[in-house]
Amino acid sequence: MSAKEIFGGIAVAVGLAGQGWYLLQAMRRTVRPHIFSWIIWGLLGLIGTAAQYTANAGPGCWSVGISSITCFFIAIAGLFHGEKSITRGDWICFLFLLSAIPVWVMTKNPLWAVVIVCAIDTGAFYPTFRKSWSQPHKEGIIGFSAYALQMVFSFAALESFTLTTTLYPIVLFAMNAALAVTLLYRRRKVAA
Repeated sequence: MSAKEIFGGIAVAVGLAGQGWYLLQAMRRTVRPHIFSWIIWGLLGLIGTAAQYTANAGPGCWSVGISSITCFFIAIAGLFHGEKSITRGDWICFLFLLSAIPVWVMTKNPLWAVVIVCAIDTGAFYPTFRKSWSQPHKEGIIGFSAYALQMVFSFAALESFTLTTTLYPIVLFAMNAALAVTLLYRRRKVAA
């Protein structure tokens, strides 16, 4: 087993542990996932994995692929135990992001696919950031922190370092770390 495969395996394990914990919290109703974010993240994870795979990312794309599947399980949990206060802005964001997916299909270029996926993925954080700002105790710091850490190992597992293979894990790291930091900050400001 190569070092890249070991890092890829660690990334998968960290991702499964973090998202497994988040899913358990959702089932216990200690966090309330925003279904729109998790559906988009699941779809984009599959697209991002496909683009990275075609650009020879190797084991560096394993964790995003596995995590995209767990995103759908969290979205299902969100349907039953998630955020019920969905705003007009959430709907606009969700529909806009979904409409951008066909643009990816038309590009047929892995780099443009990753760029579009990164833009859409960043936008998909809007409903969760909005909810987390006002309800920071109803979102899971551990899950988002674990996903940021997962991207560090995923990056280390990349076999090819190109913009196509590196951009997505960098954006995922940045957005998940930003959300975790926001939650820490807001939890200090807002009583449980």
